[in-house]
Amino acid sequence: MVKRGHGDQTIGLTIRAPHAGDGDGLARGWLDAGAYYAKLNSDLFQIPEVDGLAHALEEQVLSHTPENSLILVAETDQQAVGYIWATIQPPHAAAAFDTVRDMGLVRMVIHALIVQETYRHQGVGTQLMQAAEEWGRSKGAVIALLDTYIDSPLSVPFYEEHMGYSRRALRFRKELV
Repeated sequence: MVKRGHGDQTIGLTIRAPHAGDGDGLARGWLDAGAYYAKLNSDLFQIPEVDGLAHALEEQVLSHTPENSLILVAETDQQAVGYIWATIQPPHAAAAFDTVRDMGLVRMVIHALIVQETYRHQGVGTQLMQAAEEWGRSKGAVIALLDTYIDSPLSVPFYEEHMGYSRRALRFRKELV
């Protein structure tokens, strides 16, 4: 159990593998993330459909157990309040012919980090990220990669200032309709 505090709040936090019953907590976090990002840019983001979300997320995290993949849940007060999903990518077979050096390295890719709004700024995301980074190192990863919305005043400072990540690329988007 990890104790993390922010301001006057202190929570007992356990980082663990997902199990049956996590769906409701995962869905609350997913809905909070959808609301947050939809408020920032409703042309790009939406609030997910509520009906069936808890079941779908629980099935997804419980069935996703490949050897090169990690899903962890943050639990406090016997409820899932956050989760992280990461995978390991081996060096690309043709890395010597690529212009990007990273392709020749073992890479950990973080696909999702979700924390319920009520539990943000209390160390939940930090603990999930640290656990994933430790797992990545144990699998031979020498770098970690992730995408986030560039205009997010929550996630960009978290990754850059708090977790020590740096920008390395921009992803461009254009509507073709």
